[in-house]
Amino acid sequence: MTTTPAPSEKPRQELPLSHYRFVPLERAIVPPGGLIQHIKDSWWCVHPEKGVAFYVGANGKHESPQCNTIQSITQRLAPSWAEVQFIPSVFLSIDPHDYV
Repeated sequence: MTTTPAPSEKPRQELPLSHYRFVPLERAIVPPGGLIQHIKDSWWCVHPEKGVAFYVGANGKHESPQCNTIQSITQRLAPSWAEVQFIPSVFLSIDPHDYV
């Protein structure tokens, strides 16, 4: 999906796929064992072949889910490769060591 920036906005530069981690949709909607993060009722950027998208920070450790509860925000920020999909529940494993 591409959008035309408003006159006052600069065109966004799109990041390469290497800046994202993907979780296959069929795996993301099934709760894993152990500690989890449950993201409910959100509009996600979904790669048609790779799954739900997470931006990977510069240090390679921190990830940000590419979703929002407001559809128009996800659509506006979605990369051109993304399909915006409403997903009722996405589950992620949590490593407690990430919070120490």
